[in-house]
Amino acid sequence: MSLAGASAGCVFLVCLLGCLLAGCAGLRDDARGNDGDSGMRDTPCEECGTRGEIELKITGEKFYREWNEKAYTRMDSSAVVGVFPTLRVKAKRPEVCKMCHSFSADALDFDLAHVEDSLFVKAFPKMKRELMLPGMRLPDEDSLYVDSLAVRLLGSPFADGKKLGDFSPWVERDGIEQAFTREVPAKLKDLLAGIASRYEVRYVSLPLVLEVEMDPDLGRSGGYTWKIAWSLWDARYGELVFLVYSEFTAATTGRVAPEKEWSVPFAPRLWKMFSTDISKLESH
Repeated sequence: MSLAGASAGCVFLVCLLGCLLAGCAGLRDDARGNDGDSGMRDTPCEECGTRGEIELKITGEKFYREWNEKAYTRMDSSAVVGVFPTLRVKAKRPEVCKMCHSFSADALDFDLAHVEDSLFVKAFPKMKRELMLPGMRLPDEDSLYVDSLAVRLLGSPFADGKKLGDFSPWVERDGIEQAFTREVPAKLKDLLAGIASRYEVRYVSLPLVLEVEMDPDLGRSGGYTWKIAWSLWDARYGELVFLVYSEFTAATTGRVAPEKEWSVPFAPRLWKMFSTDISKLESH
C-alpha cells in the first residue's frame, strides 16, 4: 500500500468513527438483556484483549457469491465510490456476557468499515472513497432523505422477488459461486441511479445486513455467529457488480475473548471477490 493510500485510509476511518459515534449509520439494533451485566459497556474490562491475539476456529460456514461479469470487467478503478454504512446491523448478546464489554451495533459497523477500507485501498488504490453520510459526501440538509434511504433500499424487491434485506435467497444458494446478470427491478435501478446523479458517484458499496450474536459458551473463551450480505453496485447504470453472503461460527481456541475485530474472519472472504480474475473463473 502506498503512503498516500494509507493516509487516505486513516482519514477515512477517523471520519467514519466520528459519524458512527454520532449515531448516523443505518438501522441499528442492539439486542441485549436488561439485567445481569447490562451496564458493563460503561465500565473498564480487565479481561479483554490483554493476553495476546484472539484465536478463532471457524465452523458451520456458508458462503455464496455472484458477480456481473460485464459490470465487473468494466470497473473504472479511478472512479468515485460512495461508501455506505451497513444498512441494518443487529448485535445480539445474552443478558450476562462478560466478553461483551465493547460489543454494539456501531462497534460492529466501524470494525467492518476498517476491513472494507483496507480492501478497497489494496484492490483499487486510485479509487476515491466518499462516506455517504450527512456532513460528508451528503449535505446536512439531506438528513431526512438519508433517514429513509436505508429503509427503501432494504425494502426493494430483488432476488426471487424477495426484499434486498432478506438473507434467504443467498442461504439457499450455499456453496455456489457464479457469474449472473441479475435483472435489477426498475424501482431499485432508479433509486441507485438517483444516488449516483445526486451525489456524483459512480459506484456504491452497500453492506446490506449484518447480524452477529455473541455466545460466551462457544470455544475456550466464548465466540460468536456471523451473517452478512455485502454488495457493490454500479449505481450509474443501476447494476449489481457483485454480492457476497458469508455466514460462520467463530469459536475461540485461546484465552482471549472475542471482544473486538469481529470482522477479521470476513476479510479474506470479501477479498476473495475483490481479488478474483473472473475471466479465468468458471461458475460452479
